[in-house]
Amino acid sequence: MDRELLNRLASKMGLTSTNVIRQAEEYMRLSQVKCSSLSSDTATSKAVICLELAATSMKSPLDKEFVIKLSGLNKKVYQSSLKSMECMLGLQSSVGLRELAVQYGCMDAVKTAAQILERYEFSLPEAQRQDLDLSKPLFTTAALFIACRCLKIRADKKLASSSGAKKSVFERLCSQMLKFGQEICGEAASVKKPIKTSQKRHKTLAEKLQEREEDEVLPTSPKQQREDEAEEVEKQNYEEWKRKILENALRAKAGDS
Repeated sequence: MDRELLNRLASKMGLTSTNVIRQAEEYMRLSQVKCSSLSSDTATSKAVICLELAATSMKSPLDKEFVIKLSGLNKKVYQSSLKSMECMLGLQSSVGLRELAVQYGCMDAVKTAAQILERYEFSLPEAQRQDLDLSKPLFTTAALFIACRCLKIRADKKLASSSGAKKSVFERLCSQMLKFGQEICGEAASVKKPIKTSQKRHKTLAEKLQEREEDEVLPTSPKQQREDEAEEVEKQNYEEWKRKILENALRAKAGDS
């Protein structure tokens, strides 16, 4: 039944390669096991999606508008189902945090997102960690989404939908990562403030000490030195004049007596 349906749809889609149809058959078989949750899809829409995935993997050209029309789904539902099946079958290529951030305009959240992924990984049992691939779009998208939320960075609204997973799955993962994002941002805030204040006070104290030392060792300028010497000579002349006046007064008094 699946093979007959695939052959009929492949012919309408202009796909004549035996390898493409054979690959689509394999995807159909896997989808029956891994994609049973895609209840909105019909047998026809699933077959069309599997054919598109097979054609894409082998770089065979397709008329995208006709493919969507053939599936019997509207464009939005088709794209969502395509991404979900792609994710569930493990076909979606891994996209790094940086590439994802560039695409959705939130580069400032990359570092925090990486830390969230790291803490999330170590929060899991070791056995679960061994089979986990955190480079998958579901994890990188969720980590970046939570990082943006905690840092109050506005990102493209389409970021959340790029995970390729069902909304409930994505939201559940985000709720698990949220506590790590809050911890990381809280730690960064508590460390940043004391360091900033401490550096400011230290700098002020250092400047005051330096100014005081400079005042103490600052050499006298030649002009100031000359003025000081002139003042000293004037003071000595005054003292000498004063002494002579007193001596003359005493002599005059002695002559009168």
